[in-house]
Amino acid sequence: MRIAVADIGGTNARFALAEIVDGRVVALEDPVILRAADYGGLPQAWKEFAARIGGALPGHAAFGVAGPVTGGPVRFVNSRWVVEPDRLCEDLGLEVFTLVNDFGAMAHAVHALGPEYFTHLLGPDVPLPSSGAISVIGPGTGLGVAALVRGKRGVTVLETEGSHIHFAPLDFDERRLCDAIVARFGRCAVERVVSGPGLGEIARFFNPADLREDAALWAAAEAGEPGLAQALAIWLSCFGAAAGDLSLAHGSLGVALTGGLTNRLRGQLPGSGFHSRFLEKGRYRDRMATIPIKLVTHPQPGLFGAAAAYAQEHAS
Repeated sequence: MRIAVADIGGTNARFALAEIVDGRVVALEDPVILRAADYGGLPQAWKEFAARIGGALPGHAAFGVAGPVTGGPVRFVNSRWVVEPDRLCEDLGLEVFTLVNDFGAMAHAVHALGPEYFTHLLGPDVPLPSSGAISVIGPGTGLGVAALVRGKRGVTVLETEGSHIHFAPLDFDERRLCDAIVARFGRCAVERVVSGPGLGEIARFFNPADLREDAALWAAAEAGEPGLAQALAIWLSCFGAAAGDLSLAHGSLGVALTGGLTNRLRGQLPGSGFHSRFLEKGRYRDRMATIPIKLVTHPQPGLFGAAAAYAQEHAS
């Protein structure tokens, strides 16, 4: 079966065609990537996707969307888009569709991808567990969090909004940063710090005169600009602390890190404060030391995972 798939985040909306055979994703075509801000919503972007591939789209589709999927309209935190499930068939010309949270799709990808798409980062160099929970985490426009649970009765994906738990500062600088964010927004969710925009929050806290856009700050930080070394070091440590907290909350036996930003930082993660903060969980330090941390290297895990979610939901 040929289906259309979409991975819709706060910044970009990605679309592709996928092929499913015997309940497995066997092919994913090159993506069409659109800036969400350039379109009024999904119907307009869907038409552009069809125009880009130059043909009619299939009547079956799967969508991973950056918001809570509860049955009603999905309202994005980091975008003005609203996806209305009751209107998808009419607005997009669909017969059947699957709708999941974007990190639910990522978790489906973690389950369905082959070992060639995982690189070992930290912890014991063993495969992700074949049973039990795996935390799936990735910073981007926000911070995506899901749990994949493999058990005797099959696979369950828990879509969460774990990025909106409160940020837990662990030293003097982080407490001052947290207080500054609370003063601006009323509270400091973990994704205010551990996300693409989070580096800007940190950098501008220490240097309010640095008014560069987030993309420019990241480029400079990754290039080793001395003035951003402290900000990036704090960001990486906070990422590790959050990943460890979420792993504890999920009771996970493995962690899969995803996304383009994490892939760009793959060389810096092992030598940073990420793992020490991941491990520093008091009486549970020994448990944390048993957890393998892998990097998902597939170029489009959200699209692949949306297709895998469709395949699982509609498997005959």
